[in-house]
Amino acid sequence: FGRRRVLIRARVIASPKMLPRSLVFGAVLLVSALCLARGQGSPFGHALRPLFGFAANYTNLNHGSYGAPPRSVTAKSNSYRDEMELGPDVWFRYKIYDRVDRVRELIATYLGAAAKDLVFVDNASQGINSVLRSLRFEGVRTKMLFLNVAYQMVKNTMQYVHNMSDAQLLVVNISIPTTPEAIVKAVTEELDRYPGEVLLASFSHITSIPAMILPVKELAAACRARGVLVLIDGAHVPGQIALNIAAIGADFYVGNGHKWLYSPQGSAFLWVAPERQHLIFPTVISLEGQGQSFFQMAFSWLGTADYSPFLAVEDALQFRAGLGETAIINYMHTLAVDGGRLLAARWGTELLVPENMTAAMVNVRLPTDNVTLASMLPGLLLDEYGTWVPAYAWQGHTYMRVSAQIYLELQDFDFLAAAVLTLLRRLAA
Repeated sequence: FGRRRVLIRARVIASPKMLPRSLVFGAVLLVSALCLARGQGSPFGHALRPLFGFAANYTNLNHGSYGAPPRSVTAKSNSYRDEMELGPDVWFRYKIYDRVDRVRELIATYLGAAAKDLVFVDNASQGINSVLRSLRFEGVRTKMLFLNVAYQMVKNTMQYVHNMSDAQLLVVNISIPTTPEAIVKAVTEELDRYPGEVLLASFSHITSIPAMILPVKELAAACRARGVLVLIDGAHVPGQIALNIAAIGADFYVGNGHKWLYSPQGSAFLWVAPERQHLIFPTVISLEGQGQSFFQMAFSWLGTADYSPFLAVEDALQFRAGLGETAIINYMHTLAVDGGRLLAARWGTELLVPENMTAAMVNVRLPTDNVTLASMLPGLLLDEYGTWVPAYAWQGHTYMRVSAQIYLELQDFDFLAAAVLTLLRRLAA
């Protein structure tokens, strides 16, 4: 009863004409147990691929952009939508608020937060907009501070607020590689150049491109000591690293469920410290919902919408519990580090970000500094190899950001290494 035969059996069970999700999940857990019992290493990797809905010829090395909910979570999300259609009045008038409150309690516990301080939003972008467009940049404190590695949407929203108000923008430029201490020092020095003038500072907890973990707890402490509000963009955090929002010391925290938590697209949250909740309004003003506070009520009903992604957060948490939260995070991090080393060795290059600032996304220098060639790689990889990986230029070199996940193995990084070398040889000919 070899491992190859076990994997084939798992793929048959998880075909598009699926058996009930409980049987599929149980079968794959059995595969994992057999692998461990036979001394065949981690239960993660390709043995779990049947739990996700990928095409047979697609290798997802870019989980960081859009995520990928397991089939079981997608099925539950669809079942909530079907339940809604059975009786829309019953659903929207009498059921949805209690159902959302239940999930709110569960996700709040997972995030290290109080449920009363948390609301659901469609995505991190909506949460960021709610905060930035609610604040009033008036009087002396009219400045917003952010890093050059902030997500482009955050920069764009800040620019919008600047254009529509008296808000002024302060950007702190950091070089990479760097250290947590160097980042805190650069931010502190910039704040001290404008004492009493900065209203808000915004930081990514894990940046997108280049991908790296920032010292948000230390940054929040430096800002708080100077009377500066702190907004943390945690779009990439839930499910990628352990999170305790209350321990960070921020005023506002936004995170996605769909990227790394395994919930469907359209599931995210906004956390606001109790003493700041009176400042924040949603991007759509309705005020016709329900909630334990004005803050929760304001975000509970933004017009008729599909609540199934929010409800399926519970199922994503159950999926994670079945595999083990710490085991998931450790596997992804180890695979990212090992995979990054493999790519750097195959390409004769190096990693951009230190391992202590790396989670499950690794930045590897490409074996070309030609920006034009590098920009062609993602599309060619998709067309010819069934994968897509972001390529970008940074400080005179080009890099790829590769996402590790529980359904991937080291051989997938080797596959990418060979594909890139083949394409670059052809493009340079």
